[in-house]
Amino acid sequence: MHITKAEIYKIYLPLKEPFRVSFTSMTNREIILIKLFDKNGLIGIGESANFDFPFYEPDFNDGTIHLLKTYLVPAILNKKINTIEELEAIYKLMRGNNFSKTVIESAFWHLKSQQTGKPLRKLWGGTKTKIAAAISIGLGVDLKDSISRVLRYLKTYSPERAKVKIKPGIDLKLIAAIRKDYPDLPLFVDANSAYRLKDIKVFKELDKMNLLMIEQPLTYNDIVDHSILQKQIKTPICLDESIGNYHIAEQAIKIGACKIINIKPQRVGGYWQAKLISELAAQNNIPVWCGGMIESGWGQLLNCHISTLSNFKYANDICLTKWYFADDILQKEIPEKNGTIDVAKTDSLFKIDEAKLNKYTVFKITVA
Repeated sequence: MHITKAEIYKIYLPLKEPFRVSFTSMTNREIILIKLFDKNGLIGIGESANFDFPFYEPDFNDGTIHLLKTYLVPAILNKKINTIEELEAIYKLMRGNNFSKTVIESAFWHLKSQQTGKPLRKLWGGTKTKIAAAISIGLGVDLKDSISRVLRYLKTYSPERAKVKIKPGIDLKLIAAIRKDYPDLPLFVDANSAYRLKDIKVFKELDKMNLLMIEQPLTYNDIVDHSILQKQIKTPICLDESIGNYHIAEQAIKIGACKIINIKPQRVGGYWQAKLISELAAQNNIPVWCGGMIESGWGQLLNCHISTLSNFKYANDICLTKWYFADDILQKEIPEKNGTIDVAKTDSLFKIDEAKLNKYTVFKITVA
């Protein structure tokens, strides 16, 4: 890889309807894309599906743009970079800002795939050709609306498995309503850090509802309280926001803070770090899965390929376009059938619809 220039895009993709979690909601998805131009004529495309405000992680989109144009892109321009280790060494002194690093890294892997003629899953050591996808259903404006929304999604899409957002006041009655109509549906809940240890009674009740897991119930950067909670309930705790890098994953595993890990590649600093964390977890009998960030179709493709690694055991929260977006920037949509994505059939889908990219771009800058 020898980069001569980069184009940075901020795009707004329209959602079919507002997507709500415990701390916010959105009607459009703001996403950062980058194109890296190699001197041999290849173009690598990367994505950051971060947010416009730092309510999920300290990173945010305008901060990512600033880092890209002032540091990360200039740091890689006109350098020969052949390996992921060489790329990571360039920004090793930068703490955090993992979404910004992943924009560059994902474009690097796209270039590497073109140079070698190998699909991403093979570059990363993936062995599966098919993966399971789980729909993620956001909250309504209140309990009644949340129940109506979730049941409508389940009826409309008939998913093989589902993840449902919860928060205090919209939890036990919501899950009870789902279980009334879908007693055997593989189901897990995502709290997005909305609870504290004092809410143990809620978790004791959730423990009776045949859930696959409870995702990130406590504070976003905590592992200690999660280890205390896990000892008091049988349902596996899945850590998401808490797992920000390889070291924290090690610490969480050592103290028994979880039984499952949700690996969002962008949150942990890239797809190579996601691979390393998945291997660490496998050594400790901790299964993982790939969490979606409501990425564009481009980010969804990368998530599909990392999910072919052997320790990605649980259904991956792949945010398919048809479930969320009114439109997308891929030329062709990722196909899903009966809750399964045939990743081997996605190799040819790494093509951006340039007309749509231009349509949804609200900001663009070139760095050369």
